[in-house]
Amino acid sequence: MADCTATWIWLLGALAAGLLLQSCREDEQNRPLLYDKGSYLGEPGPPLDEQQVEQLRYRARNQQF
Repeated sequence: MADCTATWIWLLGALAAGLLLQSCREDEQNRPLLYDKGSYLGEPGPPLDEQQVEQLRYRARNQQF
C-alpha cells in the first residue's frame, strides 16, 4: 500500500513539474506583462495600400447603425 502511495506522489510531482516547465517556453519569454491602456505595444504591421484602405472604409460604412 505504501508503494502505491509513493508511486502516486511521484506521478503527481512529475505532472506538476511538467506543467511548471511548460510555462518556460521560449516564445513566451520577454513578452510584456504590463500593458498601457489604449496603446498597442506589438510590432507595427505592414502599410496598407489604397485598395485595402478603401475596403476597410466600405466595411466600416456597413457597420454604422
